[in-house]
Amino acid sequence: MPETSSPRPLRTAVYAPPLGADPGRWRGQLAAIDAAGFTAVTVSDHFSYGSMDPVAGLAAIAGATSRVRLMALVFCNDYRHPVLLHKAAATVDVLSAGRLDLGMGAGFLAAEYAAAGLPYDRPSVRIARMEEALDVVQALFTGERVAHAGQYYTVGLAGLPAPVQRPHPPLVIGGGGKRMLTLAGRRASIVGIHSNLSRGTAYDASVIEDMLPERMRAKIGWARAAAREAGRDPDALDYLYISWATSVVDSPRATRPALQAVAQRFGVDVAVARRSLGLLVGTVDECYEQLMERRDSYGLNYPNFGVTDVNALAPLTERIAAAEATD
Repeated sequence: MPETSSPRPLRTAVYAPPLGADPGRWRGQLAAIDAAGFTAVTVSDHFSYGSMDPVAGLAAIAGATSRVRLMALVFCNDYRHPVLLHKAAATVDVLSAGRLDLGMGAGFLAAEYAAAGLPYDRPSVRIARMEEALDVVQALFTGERVAHAGQYYTVGLAGLPAPVQRPHPPLVIGGGGKRMLTLAGRRASIVGIHSNLSRGTAYDASVIEDMLPERMRAKIGWARAAAREAGRDPDALDYLYISWATSVVDSPRATRPALQAVAQRFGVDVAVARRSLGLLVGTVDECYEQLMERRDSYGLNYPNFGVTDVNALAPLTERIAAAEATD
């Protein structure tokens, strides 16, 4: 059990729908997500995956929604200078009336770096550079002139515009290794408990295996310990985790075939798929019970369902809303 005084509220996130040739349809999908009660809609930062630039995408989502939070999950530090990232984030926060969650990451996908002609440094360098960029971004949010001369960045200017959220939009930082989760515990409001992607490859069986209960407990422990050491209350943080596959089925008899299909997709045994916290498969009641177990036993209160089919998730989100209303 996590050392929590009381469970955090259950929050939910989904990926932004892919941007196709019909922006009107895309905005309609976002309006449905906004109305469905999700906490956040997420946008990633990739050249090879996803369909939109995250800055333009987040700004457009701000205009198509009125309630849901906009989560950058996450900006890759090596793709964006911190001065440009700060200005983009502050602008989106203003355009959304203070709904941005600012995620920053060190980057991981080696093939994507190579395709873009970017140098792919070892993880320790990428993480150190990202941490320095985080210092710059947070300093720019103060509005005061920043004079920074570090190992990777030299900056001398004041950050504009002023964000709506003060002192800055909530930070989302996560990872699967101890160094990134220690950083997240020290500085993030939303801690992402993730698979370890340090190998630099795309998603395979390892992402499911690295979210087995014993590994997730260790990861959460690193983040919570770092928060305490930094004088922060680990119970005041949200703990986000991704469902690499979410499948809500109509009856208990359909659960095992659906789990088998997911296990085959990732190349893992069904027993591993059943135990991994990186998958969510079952009926509405079964999925809800899994979500509550993950919150109450591990402290993981913020599932990112990944999928963008709001209709498929509607029964589960209704179940969550009904339970939250009675608490």
